[in-house]
Amino acid sequence: MNEVAFELDRVTYRYRAVAALDEVTLSIPAGRRLALLGANGCGKSTLLRVLDGLYFPASGVITHRGAPMGEQEFLHDEFALAFRRNVGLLFQNPDVQLFCPTVFDEIAFGPLQLGLSKEQVRAAVEKALDVFEVRHLKDRAPHHLSGGEKKRVAIAAVLVMDPTVLLLDEPTAALDPRSQARIVEYLQRWHGHGRTTVVATHDLHLLSELADDCVVLERGRVLASGPPREILDNEELLLRANLIHPRYVRQ
Repeated sequence: MNEVAFELDRVTYRYRAVAALDEVTLSIPAGRRLALLGANGCGKSTLLRVLDGLYFPASGVITHRGAPMGEQEFLHDEFALAFRRNVGLLFQNPDVQLFCPTVFDEIAFGPLQLGLSKEQVRAAVEKALDVFEVRHLKDRAPHHLSGGEKKRVAIAAVLVMDPTVLLLDEPTAALDPRSQARIVEYLQRWHGHGRTTVVATHDLHLLSELADDCVVLERGRVLASGPPREILDNEELLLRANLIHPRYVRQ
């Protein structure tokens, strides 16, 4: 039986009176790449934050590899450290994520929280600088970098922790085609060995390269699910979910 990375059972999350997630039931197998699709405000980003243990549902149950992910569990250091070590989140806006004085410090921050020795931290950072092609930026301040460079540094700062699950919120948004291609290449290279990816995206043209499975959200509910080709071929579904404009529908 395949292991399940996350299981959500009737999960609801509200911003005051508004349900951003409305009784979402979803199973995310370990080792798969899942794309979350839907219009702005459909609940994609909220779902990623729930999966990352940053938000806790008002009702419903969520588990990670069979273990409950309630607020009480995160009060225990052993559970919280193990979870943070294994699950990484990339925010849509890298400026939210980058706060250290230099790129080197940014990538080193996560490993330092794990209690690794200075030698282990330096070795991990040096490797990440090369893998993500940001060595020439290591002494630069992150807020002085271009959008594509910030994305690469943010991904490096997450993947240097060697998580088993990667959650990404619009990783290719607002990037030029070359920068998009590099991000996709990094993600494809990282995937494998039982690693799990959940990515929220509007970039339908990259869907086949980013995902094995798709879930379409509408107003906090699961509208549809299936493989990328099945979702992309369903123009009625894409129109309803505001993922395409009527003028681009095939006649």
